[in-house]
Amino acid sequence: MSRHRLRDSSIERVLEEVLNESDLEESEVDDDVEEIRTDSSSENEDEVEANPPDDNDTECDKFIAKSGREYITKPSRQYRRSVQNIVRERMGLGQQGRIASPKEAIELFFTPQIMNLIKLHSNEEASGLGIQHTDEDELFCYIGLLLIMGSNHDNKIPVQDLWSLLQGRQVYYGSMSRTLFFELTKILRFDDKNTREIRRQTDKFAPMREIFESFNSSLPLYFIPGLHTTVDEMLSLFHGRCPFKVFLKEKPGKYGILIRMLSDSETRYVISMDIYTGKSGNTQHSNGPMEIVKRLIKPIEKSGRNVTTDRYYTSVELAETLWNDFHLTLVGTLQSNRRHIPEELKTTTGRSLHSSIFAYTDPQTQRPPVTLASTLVREKPKRLLLMLSTYHSEGVLNEDSKKTNINLFCNSTKGGVDTIDQMARHYSTKRGTRRWPLSLFYTLIDIAAINAYSLFLLNFPNWKKNLLNRRRVFITNLGLELIRSQVDKRAQNLYGLQKPVIMAMESITQRKLSCSVEPSSSTAEPGTRGRCHLCCQEAASKKIKYNKLGKSTVTCSQCHKHVCGKHCRKTVLCEKCVAE
Repeated sequence: MSRHRLRDSSIERVLEEVLNESDLEESEVDDDVEEIRTDSSSENEDEVEANPPDDNDTECDKFIAKSGREYITKPSRQYRRSVQNIVRERMGLGQQGRIASPKEAIELFFTPQIMNLIKLHSNEEASGLGIQHTDEDELFCYIGLLLIMGSNHDNKIPVQDLWSLLQGRQVYYGSMSRTLFFELTKILRFDDKNTREIRRQTDKFAPMREIFESFNSSLPLYFIPGLHTTVDEMLSLFHGRCPFKVFLKEKPGKYGILIRMLSDSETRYVISMDIYTGKSGNTQHSNGPMEIVKRLIKPIEKSGRNVTTDRYYTSVELAETLWNDFHLTLVGTLQSNRRHIPEELKTTTGRSLHSSIFAYTDPQTQRPPVTLASTLVREKPKRLLLMLSTYHSEGVLNEDSKKTNINLFCNSTKGGVDTIDQMARHYSTKRGTRRWPLSLFYTLIDIAAINAYSLFLLNFPNWKKNLLNRRRVFITNLGLELIRSQVDKRAQNLYGLQKPVIMAMESITQRKLSCSVEPSSSTAEPGTRGRCHLCCQEAASKKIKYNKLGKSTVTCSQCHKHVCGKHCRKTVLCEKCVAE
């Protein structure tokens, strides 16, 4: 029994020792964990203290404009790209921009609606002048000849010389007669003449309003712009009488119709246009810079793209409006007399050449992030370049070019409209005229040809890639395609045409034409003049020249063909029989 008791007591003593050791180990582990936690927290505190303080936590110099707008001298940190700087579309062709030929490209802009309106109102004018009515083939042939004249720089040469068999070109007298070209130029009209004066009382642009609005609405349908666009103006030269003609001494030609437009900075595609129609109260739209830009950017609103403007349009108010309401960024040069510009950016005292000062919108004001840059670009006399950007969050001076990143970006994207103006002048279809609607119609042809060229290259990027003058080749091919339909119609009756004219038509159609001895069998329009079809048959049998025959306005009541007094029978009726 004593042994058992001793054994039990020894067991209890061993258990107590084991329990005590386990308690000690647990307490030691807990102590280690606590020490590790305190060490880690102290290390984090040291790291926080070692990091540089945030720019927003430090005190920045502030610029205050006369309007009370506050700016800081250091950019605020941006952790995310804003919605105004995100473009979710890839530049390229629109859904309706797929084409197979240059003619299909130009027909996208001169739609059937536009051509029907021109044909309708032109035929109304032709009826009043006693000229034969025109059709769509003749109108397209007329546009094609204008394009060929522009590509060959023949728009300043008199029409008599262009249609001369000695010094003219085959493409001109082979496509239509000189008389028809003159008549089409004379009768071209773009609105209803009967209601024009009433519409002019409220709209100076009434003679071209319907055609222009239809043309302008078709521009953004076929092309998706890139990241950067340009707003600027071009001058459609015109020296005649026009109620809204302007004078711009810095533009070539100086006098003309002012066209503001939005274009893609890379492809030079015209996206939208706006015509300046004067400052009178009868205009339909406001002519303020902000209102002009807001009308032009409607096709790209809320797309995250950038708009580059010149100093006439750029302002802090416009930048904030585009940012808040249209989700667009703005970059451009800035006039020194604009509101919300601090005096520190406009002063030149104590500044060295190419020195730059930047100012940023204070984030605490909850306004759009506007970046202002001031650079001294000339020392004697001192001249400042002021720029604005909501595309750049920070201004940086390039040491090599001595220009800011905003200036370099603006230079690379501001030339969209200026390049379009230069392209339109180089191969211009504009001919001398005293009617401003016709002069503006020539400009629309030039713009349509530029856009058609851009669409064609997007569809066929490798087309004549190594050719330096491929735009001239494109315009020439476009003109030839437009005139071919009229030449085929003219080739149906070659009677009376001279041999050089027939040879020119064969060169255009690329086929041999058979000469017909019969005059045209088409019915004559009432009131038009034409040669007697019976005299033409006699002339063919006697080998008399067709153009020596006279013309008559009398037509047969059954076949409706022209007939002279020699080959018609007149019925004599008394007044009583006529009354019955």
